[in-house]
Amino acid sequence: MNNIQDFKLEQDENLKTLPPLDAVSFWAGLSHNPLISSGLLIFCAVLALIIANSKYGNIYHHYLDMQLGVELGSNIFDKSLHHLINDGLMSIFFFMVGLEIKREIMVGELADIRKAMLPIAAAVGGMAVPAIIYGLINLNSSGSSGWGVPMATDIAFVAGCIAILRKWIPPSLLIFVVALAIVDDLGAVCVIAIFYTEKIAVAPLMIGTILIFISFCMGFFRVRLATPYVVIGIIIWLAFLQSGVHATIAGVLLAFSIPVTARYTTENFQIRVSELSRRFLDAESLWEKDKQGKYLNLKKDEMINHRQQELIKAINLECHHVEAPLQRIEHSLEPFCYFLIMPLFAFANAGTHFDFSMGLEQIFHPVTLGIVAGLVLGKPLGILMASFISVKIGLAELPRNVNWKQLAGVGCLAGIGFTMSLFINELAFKDAGAFSESLISAGKIGVFAASMIAAVIGLVFLKKTCRTVQNTSGD
Repeated sequence: MNNIQDFKLEQDENLKTLPPLDAVSFWAGLSHNPLISSGLLIFCAVLALIIANSKYGNIYHHYLDMQLGVELGSNIFDKSLHHLINDGLMSIFFFMVGLEIKREIMVGELADIRKAMLPIAAAVGGMAVPAIIYGLINLNSSGSSGWGVPMATDIAFVAGCIAILRKWIPPSLLIFVVALAIVDDLGAVCVIAIFYTEKIAVAPLMIGTILIFISFCMGFFRVRLATPYVVIGIIIWLAFLQSGVHATIAGVLLAFSIPVTARYTTENFQIRVSELSRRFLDAESLWEKDKQGKYLNLKKDEMINHRQQELIKAINLECHHVEAPLQRIEHSLEPFCYFLIMPLFAFANAGTHFDFSMGLEQIFHPVTLGIVAGLVLGKPLGILMASFISVKIGLAELPRNVNWKQLAGVGCLAGIGFTMSLFINELAFKDAGAFSESLISAGKIGVFAASMIAAVIGLVFLKKTCRTVQNTSGD
């Protein structure tokens, strides 16, 4: 039996060199790191600005305006690259936003109405006050339609800023920020759907609506495969695109139909995987006796046998069934959205040309001032006011270990509008006629300036208040 003992000792030594069970791969850690995704977003936006203001600016705009089309019989689908990014790829991003909203409503912070009231009230105040401030500055002007631009918060950038301060921020404040951003996204979706929708074509909208109903029926009958939702989602997107209702709304509505329950409970999963693991070990035939009665090691290499290979596939299938489709799809889409779609969107939309001959005229344009004032001043003011009122009248309560100064810091960070604000900026001014281009440029300048100011103020203020509370509690 010495050879068996020697083999077991060898296996024990091998185990010491294996990675820990909770180890995360390099790509998994990278792809779900909000700090890195925010950095990539900033890089793409700055790169677009540099190119747009260089000798390559015309080439940049030429490729964005390049028409790409598909001809299906008598129907021609012909859109610019810029349009496909904004209405196509961003629909996938809004689909992920819809998944996040549904998750929070079903099992997250928005599931408990008492806990949800504070972020809901804060988000509503944080949308209303910036819109009012912008409206007052641009009253009866050509830029009055841009009131929705300073309402939005960029959850990706805010998450990146929170990641910088994660070791100082109390967990309850982090949860509040996420819930606030989710409600804010829902508000932005409603604003786009109601106020920034073009002339509606009834027939395509009816087709899209019927398909969404079918998608909800698929979710009700617990269709958990992703393929049917992908196929019907593409058709819904095309229908909404032709209807005049913004195509990104199709992504959000489709997300609400994705099932939130898994096929197996965790108890069923544990029982089934334990049984499969036992069978896997039983299929491992390592030893047999030779004619002299000595034990021989039959496993000459590291490859598993055919039966074990089948059992591994069965275990993978069990892992698939214990995860709710909503969670699985959301987790898979996050790297794709944060490392491809949003950087592409930033690159395609951030490239505004600065006309230096206009001097301070661009900076002090009413649209620019309205967006900066709305995001930098209106966001924290609206969030604080709404939160204070909701707490005082007993509708909500402050999260545990969170004070009003920290809430003010979060309000400042919420003034980072970037992606969502740029998106609404394009919708708000694209039909402004001769003023369209200048208004969009002024809007972009306002969004850039406001987001940078809000990020700096929010980071400095929040770090100071959180560290002060931490030091006080430590004393």
